[in-house]
Amino acid sequence: MEMIIEKADEPFLHSFFGEPVETVEEGSLQAERLSQALHAARVQRMAELDSDWKRNVLFLALFVFLYAALGGSLSMDLAHHSTGHKSFDYALQAVPVLIAFSGFFLSLLFLFVTRSGARRLQNWERAIVLLEKYTGGNLYKQMLDLGPRTTHYSFSAINVALALFICLTWVVMYNYFTFTTSGVIGSVISLFITTMTYVILDIQLLKPHRLDHEEPVGLEKEDASKEE
Repeated sequence: MEMIIEKADEPFLHSFFGEPVETVEEGSLQAERLSQALHAARVQRMAELDSDWKRNVLFLALFVFLYAALGGSLSMDLAHHSTGHKSFDYALQAVPVLIAFSGFFLSLLFLFVTRSGARRLQNWERAIVLLEKYTGGNLYKQMLDLGPRTTHYSFSAINVALALFICLTWVVMYNYFTFTTSGVIGSVISLFITTMTYVILDIQLLKPHRLDHEEPVGLEKEDASKEE
């Protein structure tokens, strides 16, 4: 029995097999490779879910610690404690600002990591749906389609929404404490710092990583020019 490859799936299978594929025959080597890939995709999806859970626990523990540290610094009213040294007094006043900025920075990392994990999980789920189509079933897709659509909340989207909420709370606290410490000018500077921090991290984290056995893009051209 042969299964005809749908047009939308041809690019994926072409990249997977390394050659154009129009049909997959049951019991063939290609079918066996697809079955192995399906098993690997299911295992990897579970690994992604497990790593998401552990990562969320780690970040939430860090945020609880920072919330406690910030609450402790505010309850001690460090801004009104005088040590007799202006440098120390300024440092004490800046403690809530520094804690709030640390929370903002970590919340940004949490947001980016959560988005990345959601994208990877979605890619594995799409791969499972596609591979099941050519290995004798659509169980995963059928399970997704069961029940009313209004209750199909995305676990990944919930994680991203939580990360975004935490990030926004730290942005507000950082700018508020900067305003109470340095006034309007300090608040404007803090807004600029938060914007630039987001932009710089976004640009840096979006850079594709290079595998150890791969050469950097453009190196082949440099080698060719040297040989000439």
